[in-house]
Amino acid sequence: MSLLIWVARLALPALLVGGLIVDQGVSRPVQQKDESAIVDNEVQVPGNRSLTSTWYCPTVHSRKLVDSGVAAEVELLVTNTAAEPTRVSVYLLSPTSARQLLHLEVPGLATRSLQVANHTNDELVSALVEAPISGVVVTRRLRSSIGSDVATCSSVVADEWYVISGDTQADALDQLVIYNPLPTDAVVDLRFASEAEVGPYASPELSGLVVPAASSILIEIGEHVRRRDMVAATVQARLGRVVVDHLQTFGGSSGRLGFSAHLATATSSTVWYHPVVRLGDDARVSVMVANPTDVVTAVDVTVVTGEGKVDSVAISVGPYDVTRVDVRSNLEEDIAPGTLVAVPGLFGIIVESSDGIPVVSGVEAASGPDGSPGSESPEEDLILEDDQGSEIELPPGRVSGLSISSGVPNGSNGWVLTVPELSGEVIVGIQNGSASTATVVLSRYGQRDRYQMRLGAYAGEQIRIGAGTTMEIRSDVAIAVAAVHQKPNGAGLSSVLPVKFSEENK
Repeated sequence: MSLLIWVARLALPALLVGGLIVDQGVSRPVQQKDESAIVDNEVQVPGNRSLTSTWYCPTVHSRKLVDSGVAAEVELLVTNTAAEPTRVSVYLLSPTSARQLLHLEVPGLATRSLQVANHTNDELVSALVEAPISGVVVTRRLRSSIGSDVATCSSVVADEWYVISGDTQADALDQLVIYNPLPTDAVVDLRFASEAEVGPYASPELSGLVVPAASSILIEIGEHVRRRDMVAATVQARLGRVVVDHLQTFGGSSGRLGFSAHLATATSSTVWYHPVVRLGDDARVSVMVANPTDVVTAVDVTVVTGEGKVDSVAISVGPYDVTRVDVRSNLEEDIAPGTLVAVPGLFGIIVESSDGIPVVSGVEAASGPDGSPGSESPEEDLILEDDQGSEIELPPGRVSGLSISSGVPNGSNGWVLTVPELSGEVIVGIQNGSASTATVVLSRYGQRDRYQMRLGAYAGEQIRIGAGTTMEIRSDVAIAVAAVHQKPNGAGLSSVLPVKFSEENK
């Protein structure tokens, strides 16, 4: 018996070693972000395989309260990319009122609008838009007394959203609208990164927030984050899924004045396109790059013109951190290191991760006086409030604006761009994301004319179009598209992002 015990004791270590060898030889899946999940989180036109179209709009009306909020009216724009007409259902959802149901008839290959303020005056209103066919797209024009912007709604709900840049200085109001369109409550956590700290910051008050089913909540970031020029935010749902808007205003008390409203992005990518930016004496541009991963990443930020890629700057972004790259004119003197230099005018920008780490990128565009707390503009450029807190009228001819928008991740062969009725011209930028020459065709809904252009490898071009236009942009290779509009006399700088067609519609 003792001999058998000794044999068993000697055999046991050998069996353990053999088991370890076999275990190491077994192929195990690598824990990494699924590429298909990235694609699924991109906003896109519902494809032919879909029987319906569903869109989620976090902000379709906002009423300013005594101590908080911003007044914004929204024009809901519904585009039907299919040939047959459809009847769209619009559900208005508010934390303080019962749900409203509205209907909108949209002909084929056309856009129709709905003025939400004609139907509600609640403090905060979100919308769920449904159509019984595929191919419907929903976007918004948001207007306030200090500016306007254009934002897409979302075709997806996601468990993680990125807001690339906000500002919490004394003259700024930085807000998130978190919308839960699902029938069960969601629980979310928020974390932040800024230019003054290394790594992420989390406020205990913004951990485990409950977003009720079929409702929205409003978060004022400045109540939880110190005064900062740049704050990136991540909204992560530990339970459920949500949709997020970012609202940013500059009140004019230091000089800068503007209103930006855009859908956050649920996508990270190794390449981001900014097809059209405008740089000039009265037009400023900055590029933001956020790193949502736990490793340092190297990024190239490059100016793109009709000749292709030209000037660039290399940066590194730490784990869960954010970096800002200012774009300056090549005519300026004393340009700081790390600044991207460009010829004034219109051009594109491409942001590329050189080591394959996915990042998030956006552009902050601004016009008019640029004074900020501690560096105010001349007194004649300041916009002050009276004793009742209402704003005085803008000086005649004053041009100003603000728009903070994510870039375009991952080019596509097909896009739809909905441009609202805006005063003046709209500039559309098209960027070739491939090493091959691109043949691009632009078709306007309701018009017979078609415009064709050719773009060289990695080249970009900007064209001017009239406002109130819906167009399809098709290409034989992957391209990126965006538009920008500056109100000629007044406050209003809008970045208009397109929506890509899904794979089966290319």
